[in-house]
Parts: sequence; structure tokens; C-alpha cells
Amino acid sequence: MKAADMKVADEPQPLLTTADGYCAPRHETAKCPDTGRLKNGQILRIDDLASTRWIKFQALQYKDPRGRVRSWDMVSRNGYLPPGPQVEADAVTIFPRLWREGEPAQTILVKQFRPPLGTATIEVPAGLIDEGETAEAAALRELQEETGYRVGTVASVSQPLTFSPGLTNESTRLVVVDVDLDDPGNQDPQQKLDDEEDIEVEIVPLSGLLTRLREYQSDGYVVYDGLWCLAMGMTLGERGSPQG
Repeated sequence: MKAADMKVADEPQPLLTTADGYCAPRHETAKCPDTGRLKNGQILRIDDLASTRWIKFQALQYKDPRGRVRSWDMVSRNGYLPPGPQVEADAVTIFPRLWREGEPAQTILVKQFRPPLGTATIEVPAGLIDEGETAEAAALRELQEETGYRVGTVASVSQPLTFSPGLTNESTRLVVVDVDLDDPGNQDPQQKLDDEEDIEVEIVPLSGLLTRLREYQSDGYVVYDGLWCLAMGMTLGERGSPQG
């Protein structure tokens, strides 16, 4: 066998495909065809095991993409759509971009105690979408309630996004809101919190956000994963190789 032939034979194939159709790229230029196979899973039955005012603990029976019947436990929010192929967001997650003439862009972070964690977190503003309310309206309302900033412009709204899909069907839409700090309506921000809410507002520069989040972690705060991913992505774009 010629050396050239040996070199070709030793090169890895771009895709690894098994007998049951599983495909895995072997390098970054390879791409598996989307057959839609994984969307063939189906919920067969949902049983409520326990319920409180806000949430339900449920047992699912479902058919996986390979046709096997299996069981799963989950938590869902009362009053919203059950699990299914059509996912609709029950909440909004807000990414505010604060602008002031001649100054670098900033954003708003919120600090609050989260009982399920037993500690305080660093997050972005967020909240539930009321019945009959659009994601845009919910975002502007929640932004005012949690941070006090009354005047904002919705820049974009995402499709439904998942939080913890192995545990819950809770989903959100990410809404980017531009806030003009020079607007008279934003000069004296006053929160409108519910009785059970206790939220502190932090205004931080967008530049160096990941470094700031690490500082919060050093102070004992737990960072919301979506915020960390956003900051990591911004750092990737700036430097190309962030340290997690």
C-alpha cells in the first residue's frame, strides 16, 4: 500500500452513523442531516401527584423517539399549557440595554433571595406573562415593577426558550429592551414590588460583565445560568477564548 493511500485510510470519517440512525459529527466542518427523528417522542399520559397554589408535581408516561414507553417525573406551573410539541412561553426574561449620551452601554442586574436555593442570586429582570398579555407588554411591565425604569423600547423578542427541560416545562421569551437614561421618565426610578418580593437593583457596564459576575460569586451570590452564558458569549466575541 502506498503511503498516500495509508494517509487517506487513516483520516477519520466526518460523520459517525450507527445502525439505528444515530449520527455524530467527527469534526467541526461535518454536519448531520436533521431527520426530525427526535421530534417523534409523544406524551401519552399525565397524572397529577400533588398540587399547591402555584405548581404541580406530575408523573408522565411517554413514548420516546425510538417507540419505547417510559416514565418521567416533572414539575409544572398551574394555569399554563401542559407538555406537548407546541411550546408557549409562560414568562419573560428581560435583557435591558441602558444608554446615556456619551457613556458606555450598561445593563440592569437584580439581586434577590431564592428560597429553593436557600441563598441570594444575581439575575436579570423576569416575570410571568399575564393572561391575554403579550411578551412585549409583560417585559415592559416587569421591568418597571422590578427596577423602576418606566420608559423602554422593545428591540427584540425570542421564540420560547427552556429553563430546565429535564425538570419542568416552564419556558420563557428573552426580550431585549433599550432604556434611554436621558429620558425624563427614567430620572427617578421607583420599584413597584409585590409584598413577597425583595429585589435590589444593580447597574453594571456591559463591558467586563463576566468579570463582574465572578466578583458576585466571590461575594457568595449564585449567578443565573442564562446571564452567565450571555456574559461568556460576549467575552468569546471580544477575546475568543474566555476562562470559565
